[in-house]
Amino acid sequence: MTPAHASSRLTAYTAALSQRLARLRTLPDGVIDDRSLAQVRLWVIKDATFISLFFLNPETGALDGPMSRIDIERPLYLLAPYTRALLLTLLWHPAPRRVCMLGFGGGRISLALHAHLPDVVIDNIDIDPAFATIAADYFGVTFDERQRLHTADAQEYLRSTPHRYDIIIMDAFSDARDHLDHLATAEFYTLCRERLRPGGVIGVNMLRSDPHFSTKVKVFRSSWHTTLAAPLRHSLVVFGAGRMPAPVTALSARAHDIAQRYGFDANLSDLAAALRPLRAIEPW
Repeated sequence: MTPAHASSRLTAYTAALSQRLARLRTLPDGVIDDRSLAQVRLWVIKDATFISLFFLNPETGALDGPMSRIDIERPLYLLAPYTRALLLTLLWHPAPRRVCMLGFGGGRISLALHAHLPDVVIDNIDIDPAFATIAADYFGVTFDERQRLHTADAQEYLRSTPHRYDIIIMDAFSDARDHLDHLATAEFYTLCRERLRPGGVIGVNMLRSDPHFSTKVKVFRSSWHTTLAAPLRHSLVVFGAGRMPAPVTALSARAHDIAQRYGFDANLSDLAAALRPLRAIEPW
């Protein structure tokens, strides 16, 4: 695909996405969706041009999140820094054939990949099917032969799927009280390695508020031959693979080239410049 054709395609994609989101502009600010799912209660809140998905903590009445957030005037921009950091999995595979997204929610990362990478197939995994309508109604996600949602526990899906992936992204939480500890064990990462193609990479968002944060980081480091991390204010985005994607001095330029190639609305080079070996940013 020529740069001109790629730009034209992305322009058309963005226009169609904006049209899908247009009705949200007319809604009043405040809670625009309140629903109880099997495991959690959700609020979708509109504030000017921003739409945010929160979990409502039944014990305190406080809002946990936002778990997904979009600016309907700039819909392909990933507002949360950790979501932009997870795009650095493309350093290992700039042209992935298949991506597995564990934890879907509003589908922000999956939407960006679907929009910018026209040849990738994305298998999204979430335990509650309601996120299909939430992602479509409030975050502009569409499902097709390249963008699929599977209703399953992440670990059970990986055990049963016949597919292997260039990239696995892990961003699964049920709320701030449940960090899904079974998805941060040595056994789970062994399963992930088995589902990655040679040269594949996993990217994981680890919240610093997790009471088991230090232990989980150490387990992750011991589970992968090569580990890098992007330290952020509220989380640590960690990457595990069998090799480095490039010399450390070349990561920023490589990220810049990827952002330019696909037209991402993000400065990936600064994020790549902040990457450090996981062992180098201990202690926790």
